[in-house]
Amino acid sequence: MEKPEERPADLEARAPGPASESPKHSTIARHWKQDLNPRHADFVCLLLCFLTGLCDSSAYNAWSCFLGMQTGNTIFLGLGASNQPSSKPWGWLKSLISIVSFFTGAMVFSLAMRSVGALRRGTLFASFLVQTALIIIAVALIQADLIPHTSADASLDHGPLFLELIPIALLAFQSAGGMTCSRSLGYNEIPTVVLTSVYFDIASDPKITDKPTANVKRNRRIGGVVFLLVGAIVGGWLSRSSGGMMSALWMAAGLKFVAALGWLVWKGK
Repeated sequence: MEKPEERPADLEARAPGPASESPKHSTIARHWKQDLNPRHADFVCLLLCFLTGLCDSSAYNAWSCFLGMQTGNTIFLGLGASNQPSSKPWGWLKSLISIVSFFTGAMVFSLAMRSVGALRRGTLFASFLVQTALIIIAVALIQADLIPHTSADASLDHGPLFLELIPIALLAFQSAGGMTCSRSLGYNEIPTVVLTSVYFDIASDPKITDKPTANVKRNRRIGGVVFLLVGAIVGGWLSRSSGGMMSALWMAAGLKFVAALGWLVWKGK
């Protein structure tokens, strides 16, 4: 029996085309849009605590203000109303810029992450990549010796430009991104940039004496305190080294970039 002639429609249906590549593209798209499993992400939040201590200790040595811990900056801002300390008449301005930048960063990162999915792989990767880029820009300006960055520089008159406000704004802005990620991952007990409430929560915990496996939140809070303290110690020693505060900021940028890469291989839900 003679084989029936294929119709043009049959030939068209069998012809290869762009649609043959869609499974690969859809797999990549699903990978980027996949929500991540926040389990064990508390270790990333503890890393952010370390970076807060690292950057804030270096910034305080150089500019007498903080980048993440805005309670201290608020006190400095209040002291500025009475022109104190008299040796740093513009210290309140640095604190104000840090507060405003952190506040703006919190709004921008929160809105952006909520709008596209806070736990998506691509969202967390992009967030940490932006934070890394902002640190690199700030430290590059300092490395080029365009920005005053030592205690000796602070005692000199640098004129009305206040160039140190540029890296302060960049670093405070990105610091808010780290806290936004911590909240998005659900680890509110590790705020990454403040310890006063953490100290209170540890001390007032009715299960403070429970064994480690029975009180995970207490363990995380204590870990946050330890990591931030260690970061501050490391930042202080690096500030005294030949690399100065730049070495601390380069370390922060490197660790945030490693964390960004980690989200690419993190287990999905």
